[in-house]
Amino acid sequence: MVMLKYGLGFLLVSGIVFGQDSVALAGHTRDVNVVACSADGKMIASGAEDEKTFLWDVAAKQEIASPAGGGAVMSVSISPDGQRIASGERYHKVNLLDSTGKVVKVLEGHEAAVIATGFTADSKTLMTFSLDGGMRMWDAATGAPQGVTKTPLDVYSAGAFSADGRWFAGGTSGGNLYLYNVALKKAGLKMQPGTMVRAVAFSPDGKTLAAALGDTVRLFSTADGKETGSVAGVEANGLAFSPDGTKIAAAGHDNDVKVIDVAGMKLISTLKGHGRTVRSVCFLNGGSLVSGSFDMTVRIWPVQ
Repeated sequence: MVMLKYGLGFLLVSGIVFGQDSVALAGHTRDVNVVACSADGKMIASGAEDEKTFLWDVAAKQEIASPAGGGAVMSVSISPDGQRIASGERYHKVNLLDSTGKVVKVLEGHEAAVIATGFTADSKTLMTFSLDGGMRMWDAATGAPQGVTKTPLDVYSAGAFSADGRWFAGGTSGGNLYLYNVALKKAGLKMQPGTMVRAVAFSPDGKTLAAALGDTVRLFSTADGKETGSVAGVEANGLAFSPDGTKIAAAGHDNDVKVIDVAGMKLISTLKGHGRTVRSVCFLNGGSLVSGSFDMTVRIWPVQ
């Protein structure tokens, strides 16, 4: 069931929700925690507290599949070739799906919530990270385990893999920010901004790391860990760079999505339409932005 929202009223129909400046996909029955956009811009994956991972066809604005798992979905990613989707759960497991939503394998081994998933650039390896501090590698085609790596012990609150699968960034509730070299399986830089890290995201080229710290989004160089810019007044639950690296989207506690211009390090737009906290964001090729909210919808916004 889907709702069309006009002003203060809702019209129930089957398919999509049209907002003033966006289209929202409805189907989840509880808070949406995460969204991911495919590299070709044709698919969106979303995961929620309803223990389901929805796959959406962007062009048709329709559900492809909505397989159920065994716990709330805390992380989701789509392989660069679009053939595999990884859905990390609160209760330690990872569901490996194909592009039709079929479960290829349920991956087990983590001992805490899986807060980050990602693929290598060749789509051959899946990487997962859990609050237990463990990073695991899996064959993306079959789900066969390929090894375990321990990251620095800490109380993690956020994590993300770079688009090429080379780097992992982990932020903690105590204000530490770790950069881990996945390819070399060793810790890299440790930054200490001193404020709880709510979200992290890498630029497409992997040279910049964005971190949500309190009500500020700060940028750091992955080469030396030095801060390269910041924008105040943006309290974000999730962050994402645009495919060209010129913009950052921030998912807000205030129900809004904010868009930051990277070159000028300034807020350029605020997108309103969600009815509750926005938890996650990603960009589609072609300029559109996707957000997932505790209002149970996934919304697609045109971004200039």
